[in-house]
Amino acid sequence: MKRFLIQGLLMGVFVLLQVSVLNRIPYLNTKPNLILIYTFSAGLLRGSVNGMLTGFFGGLIMDVILGQYIGFSSLIYLVLGFLTGLTYQRLTTDVPLIPILTAFFCELFYHLYIYIFRFLVRNRLNFGSYFKNIIFPELVFTVVVSIVLFGLLYYGNNLLEENEKRSALKFV
Repeated sequence: MKRFLIQGLLMGVFVLLQVSVLNRIPYLNTKPNLILIYTFSAGLLRGSVNGMLTGFFGGLIMDVILGQYIGFSSLIYLVLGFLTGLTYQRLTTDVPLIPILTAFFCELFYHLYIYIFRFLVRNRLNFGSYFKNIIFPELVFTVVVSIVLFGLLYYGNNLLEENEKRSALKFV
């Protein structure tokens, strides 16, 4: 129950930061995708189900707030949470290279999804301009922020797991 409340609170904080605070910073042409970072972190640290649920609800909240098609972002975040969750207990998250590579590939996959279903379908074929102006800056920014944010989430996850183990021992 405690984990569920903390995850909901963190999701709310990340959504608020992404849609309000980061948009108000002057001279910042791009912003990190905090929901994506939280989704792949949940998948890496807790498994496919947690990654999928985090991604689905994070995308759903983003769709509702931004007034986009309901389910468009939810679908991609759900898929990314599932795919990163498949690596749970197969890859060690102690190595900093794993979250960095995961952030890179998730962000790239996310933007390819956006490009295909928002631009390519409408016959807007200028991928070079989209890559140079949108994908690359956000990719770099998200990877840099994910290093710090994943470390904090990793530490918080370890604290919650220790707390859950202690409370399980007291219960028995």
